[in-house]
Amino acid sequence: MLGTHLAGAEMQHGYLVGLFDILGFERKLASVGLAKMLAHYEALIESVKYRKEHERRVFIDMNFKESPYWSAEGDVSIFSKTHGAYASDSMLLWANRTWPEARAKSTEDFKRLSKDPASGWQYHPIPCDNFLEVCNELVCHGLEVGLPLRGAVSMGEAVLDQDRNIFLGQPIVDAARLEHGQRFIGASLCKRFEEQTIPRRFLIHFEKHLKEECKNESGGFVLDWPRHWRRTRTKNLVRIIEAMNVDRRYAPYYENTLDLIAASASFSGQFESLEDTSIRSIYKEFSYSNSELAVSAVAVRRVPIGSRSK
Repeated sequence: MLGTHLAGAEMQHGYLVGLFDILGFERKLASVGLAKMLAHYEALIESVKYRKEHERRVFIDMNFKESPYWSAEGDVSIFSKTHGAYASDSMLLWANRTWPEARAKSTEDFKRLSKDPASGWQYHPIPCDNFLEVCNELVCHGLEVGLPLRGAVSMGEAVLDQDRNIFLGQPIVDAARLEHGQRFIGASLCKRFEEQTIPRRFLIHFEKHLKEECKNESGGFVLDWPRHWRRTRTKNLVRIIEAMNVDRRYAPYYENTLDLIAASASFSGQFESLEDTSIRSIYKEFSYSNSELAVSAVAVRRVPIGSRSK
């Protein structure tokens, strides 16, 4: 299996959660004024709105369901939902870890039903690929609109009710604690998030940005969003970061970000082959060796999130 399974047994229920804050929001607001800040902010949340519109087309207009489908390449494509909410300088993303068919099942049922080679995928966690793609795209889009983001991703049980604006749970607490303990642009992985299979192309080991008091909150991995930038954009990322480094108080944040970009570039071209990105190669429940695998069929092909920004 090519994915990185970083720790422990996979949990079955709960959410993937990403919490992002705009770096230097208060000072930027004072500097540019409310009207200009609103324009920047609306441009940033357009990334979340775009995702919602995309999901409306896929899950309502096209009548897809949250499920795996055979792709045109003979692989499996994952159709899953990522939700977003925002307030002031914070943005929250989340995705359910459990397929709809299995959300009422007990832990005992999960263990028993997951052994079925045909439909056992329903009782394994939803692959995290789509969620991490959205997180990467949000960080990249933030740079494009002049609002650099610092965040963290976590996982666990939570109450995430957008209709009532109720957002509670340990993964939000974990992400908030780690988010504040960083000096860079990007997002670290909380230790809990690492308790699942993560495709290698999404993460890179990087710790120099962590404040001393938060080093125990992270397993040492961060999102490799610079890889996503290289794959979806053509503008010079280093020049963009250097142009933003105009406040001496935040200089270490931008210097650490440049080091992350360099670290990511050293792995350029790796972890991007068809085998490295194939759902069937990475996740054992969809393995090529499973001749009994049963998922829906539809003529789809995978298109990277953010390709619209090229």
